Amino acid sequence: MKNLFSIKKICLMTPLFLLMHSTMKAAGTEAQPSFWANGPLMLMLLSAIILLIVIIILGKIVSGLIERDTNEVWQKIKENKKLGMLLVLLFSSLTGFSQEVAAEAPKADTGQMFGMDATLFWVMFGVLLFEFIVVCILSYVLFSFLVKKGLIAPAASRLPKWMQFNAMLGNDIPLEKDAELLTDHDYDGIQELDNGMPPMLKYIFVITVLASVVYWINYHVLEASPLPLQEYEIELEQAAIAKEAYLKKAGNSVDENTVTLLTDASMLAAGEKVYTTNCVACHGDKGQGGVGPNFTDQYWLHGGDIKSVFKVVKYGVAAKGMRSWQSEIKPGDMQAVASYILTKLGGTNVAGGKAPQGELYTGAVADTVNVVKDSVMTGVSDTTKK
Repeated sequence: MKNLFSIKKICLMTPLFLLMHSTMKAAGTEAQPSFWANGPLMLMLLSAIILLIVIIILGKIVSGLIERDTNEVWQKIKENKKLGMLLVLLFSSLTGFSQEVAAEAPKADTGQMFGMDATLFWVMFGVLLFEFIVVCILSYVLFSFLVKKGLIAPAASRLPKWMQFNAMLGNDIPLEKDAELLTDHDYDGIQELDNGMPPMLKYIFVITVLASVVYWINYHVLEASPLPLQEYEIELEQAAIAKEAYLKKAGNSVDENTVTLLTDASMLAAGEKVYTTNCVACHGDKGQGGVGPNFTDQYWLHGGDIKSVFKVVKYGVAAKGMRSWQSEIKPGDMQAVASYILTKLGGTNVAGGKAPQGELYTGAVADTVNVVKDSVMTGVSDTTKK
């Protein structure tokens, strides 16, 4: 205990790192808040001083006991001392590294933790952690020495028998009682002992029984929690809500290049609402036409695919009297109304419809046939045929 690496000297070295860091930090910065006015820093510093005092006291006690006894506990001291030195070296390297990083980093990027510089906080945290480990090591060595000398009982013996690890595993039966537990079973000279089930397995069994009772009351009596099938249905509802929100959000980002034909019943219903509000005056309540062209036949003035219809709704056709709706209708709603026109109105050929205008668009027929097939497969009813 008289060499350079004694526990006392190791513990006294740790505050030097804090002092070195504080000095270097103060030299490299401009005006800083008062060192003594930082509450968290002072609390950490006070804790470090208290732990250091405890370490010194424990170190002296252990040193005095070891000097009068050279049993195997001394080996534990040596091992723990080496561990302490390793921690000191590791701590010092980390401290130096953190100081280099702090010196190279711009001042504007310096973080603050609990009102102090982040680097200083971690230095203090390292000091406290190191001192705590040293206290634990010294306490363990002192406790082991006292147990070895029979001055105190082992910690396990102070617990109730049912909490002792060996008792829970069923290993607390003395070897001299094995003869009383021998059975008449003999297998190749190996006799079987009549040992009971380890208490730990009994505890596990009792816990599982209690857990099953709690489960039964929670799920089947009080019905406080949903069953697996109910959870599945709830997740489906939540997924449908999330899908609808996503479609609305994604729909507002579509344009004439990315628009696609919608088949979802809710989106087509939204398109019908937009049509009823804005398009009936010119195109009729059934799409039969009026001031505007007829939507129920297979003739189109500006193209009968989803992109062409969307583009006309968005930009309009000033020469034909068709206004632009992009400032009043959201892109998602324009996609919905264009899809509604093609799937619900197109191909219905209602009576009294306006005479065909434009060119025959066979692509619209193919598009709508595919929509009808998809709608039948997905259970969507009341689709138009075209």
